[in-house]
This record gives sequence, structure tokens and C-alpha cells, in this order.
Amino acid sequence: MTFDIVMIVIFLLLLAGLAMSYFAFKLKKQEYEATGKYPRGHYMGQGLAIGIAIGIPIAFALDNIFFGYMVGLVIGTVIGSRNESKHEHELRPLTPRERELRKKTILIFGALFAIGLFIFAAMVYFNF
Repeated sequence: MTFDIVMIVIFLLLLAGLAMSYFAFKLKKQEYEATGKYPRGHYMGQGLAIGIAIGIPIAFALDNIFFGYMVGLVIGTVIGSRNESKHEHELRPLTPRERELRKKTILIFGALFAIGLFIFAAMVYFNF
């Protein structure tokens, strides 16, 4: 019974995160059309996504998920920061609406992270 409630909460948080992502992409597109510039952090996000995509095969090849993701994040950080500095003239500061949406997104995914840690601790404690 308790596990079902936790799964429902996780599902609702994931749906909220999906909705926030939709609105974030929509807002980014509107702001780009209005200004012709991307917000700061745009290229860093792209670099991290590419790095994680590179880290997944590394994780499977080494049979070590943690090491693969860490290597991917390092690669992504290098790619993202290089692209951020390369396209510095094409970036703009975040608008107040973007800052507010980013705060909400961080809260939702922070809650998912906290629930994940709680479930992991429970699994270790109860030997699941």
C-alpha cells in the first residue's frame, strides 16, 4: 500500500516535470523568436546531454554505471563550456519568466531526487 502511494507521487512529479519542460521549451522558443538569442546556459545544457549520451555506452562497456556517467558529464561539461564561450555574443541573460520557471523545475526534480534517495535508503535498509 505504501509503495503504491510512493509510486503515484513519483508519477505525478514526473508529469509535473514533463509539463515544466514543455513550458520551458515553449518559452525558450518565444524568447528566441523575439530576440534572436539563446539564454545563458543553453549550450551547456546541450553539451551535458551529448556527454551523457556518450557516457551511457562507456558505462555499459566498463560495466560500471557510475564511472560511465561521470566520464560523460565531464565530457559534456567540456563541450558545453567550450560552446558557451564560443557563442558568447549570441547569448542573453535569463528573463524573469525563465528564472521563475527554472526555479520551479529545480524544485520538482529536487523532490524527485530526494524521493529517489529515500527509496534507495529504504531498499538498502530492508535488503530489497
